[in-house]
Amino acid sequence: MAFSAAVGAIAGSLLVPVVPWPVLLVVIPITVHRRSTLMVAVALMLTTGMMSSRAMSGMSPLESAEFDGWVTLVDDPSPLGQSGVGFTVRLSGKLVDGSAHGSPAASLRGVLAGERLRLRGAISPPRVDDSWLRWRHVVGRLNVKEVVAVSPAAPVGRFVNGVRRTLSRGARALPVRDRALFLGMVIGDDRGQFPVTADDFRAAGLGHLLVVSGQNVAFVLAIVGPLVSRLRPGTRLAALLVLLMMFSLLTRFEPSVLRAVVMAGVSLGAGALDLGVDGRRSLAWAVAGLLVVDPFLVHSVAFQLSAAATAGLVLFSAPIADRLRGPSWFRIAFATTLSAQLAVSPLIVAEFGPMPLASLPANVLAEPVAGPVMMWGSTGGLLAGLLGGWAAVVIHLPTRVLLWWISGVASVAAGAPAATVGGAAIAVMSMAGAVAILHRGAVAMVGAVVVGAVILGAVTGAPSPPHGRNSVGEGIVVWHSDSATIVVLESARDARRTLESLRISGIRHIDMVVAERGNRTDALIVRSIRDRFGLVPVVAPRMHRVPGAHAVSGGDLAKVGDLGIEFRADDGRLSILVEAGISTLGGARGVTGGG
Repeated sequence: MAFSAAVGAIAGSLLVPVVPWPVLLVVIPITVHRRSTLMVAVALMLTTGMMSSRAMSGMSPLESAEFDGWVTLVDDPSPLGQSGVGFTVRLSGKLVDGSAHGSPAASLRGVLAGERLRLRGAISPPRVDDSWLRWRHVVGRLNVKEVVAVSPAAPVGRFVNGVRRTLSRGARALPVRDRALFLGMVIGDDRGQFPVTADDFRAAGLGHLLVVSGQNVAFVLAIVGPLVSRLRPGTRLAALLVLLMMFSLLTRFEPSVLRAVVMAGVSLGAGALDLGVDGRRSLAWAVAGLLVVDPFLVHSVAFQLSAAATAGLVLFSAPIADRLRGPSWFRIAFATTLSAQLAVSPLIVAEFGPMPLASLPANVLAEPVAGPVMMWGSTGGLLAGLLGGWAAVVIHLPTRVLLWWISGVASVAAGAPAATVGGAAIAVMSMAGAVAILHRGAVAMVGAVVVGAVILGAVTGAPSPPHGRNSVGEGIVVWHSDSATIVVLESARDARRTLESLRISGIRHIDMVVAERGNRTDALIVRSIRDRFGLVPVVAPRMHRVPGAHAVSGGDLAKVGDLGIEFRADDGRLSILVEAGISTLGGARGVTGGG
């Protein structure tokens, strides 16, 4: 019945069947009376369809207008470009996507979700290309011109924000890169993570470690469980449910955490009532319940990946571990990693493209270490924040060692040969894994899966860009030849996406970067490119803001490998004319290029 409920809820969220209230009032009593799997699926499909339809009907875009009033922050402001912040606020019961630059952005960098703000600015409807915002229930945009006042959050929110600030204060004892990684893994605060670090983890298939996940819920329960074990069953259940709700607030209701929290709540409630609900049914009821509350969650990639990974764990990890030989730490780590990776791989390939072949060994090496970071962060991290000073440095010594290992695994795996696994390889690996699960012994399973992955991964290795001009991402152009690769930042807006676009396109070396605008956004992207590829020569227009860049003017020439470049300037920005396979370009002035 649980599985029917989940299937029905997913179908209703995707198909959005429009039904009147009277129909639902008839179907639900019949379902309760008959309790057939078909009726449960139909009832959940109609319920989520109705909830989704109601949510869509209430999302009429806001009209353009000036704004001066109070709003409530829904999430923590995050960096937006070089000098801005982005955030979401609740305004008259509706969600609005906000942005601020300059001094208003500086005023917002210290505030946290739940706090009240009085803002002045301009409201506008979402742009045509912002259709994805509707799955977050966002109905407008707010451009902030002035932050007039800040008011504390409600008592519960104030307590949760105090915990976040305490953890952040203790994390100052860590190096900057480790600090951002630590806060992302423990409370989901990934705002300070370096673009290169984020790209390393994604290239290694460890992107799920950058933010809080369902694993954190299990670790929190493991820490608190012994403390409440002597309470009466009812009191213990209430205490754990309150803890789960507080953790959801602490991590800003991340979809993966919501899935884990509701799943844990189902298991705890079933245990208290002696209903005997196993992991598979807990997952099914959690998915169904969450989609009834918010059908738009079905469109969240984070929610999809979390549910799929959990399904892989509860269905396949135990059979795989039972058929492996060796120490328990290896069997459990390999089985959980393989089962989760195979379950999420179709989603990852469909959403992000081919998976890195290094992701399986990287997860086996990093996952067992990530757990102690999360557990120590929830305990020692708070103590470090309370004590501060040298005590925080000492307390976080284990954290530094554990993060050094995880970062090292990500860096090595990201720098491995760029073989990837596409849809065909995933299908073959899944079939090989299924056969191996039914066949006892580790040799058949490991051999079938790993050898199949290596062969197909080598065949579907990461592409290299074709010769000539290639558009590899939003506002990013790559000129490629036998002896040179030139990256042109035409209108790139985000360092993380730029690095990801270059990696997916197979760029392993860059001879020159052309920052056409030369503004602060280009400066941030260039810094990340140099973190990844080394001290790459950079050219920018005169009066640029890119540290270390060579200023050029219209008519200047450059030679990079066998590519000849003529720079053109128009309204303070550059454009280039590239000719391939030549030894020189005619002209008066020259610019030294890489090569």
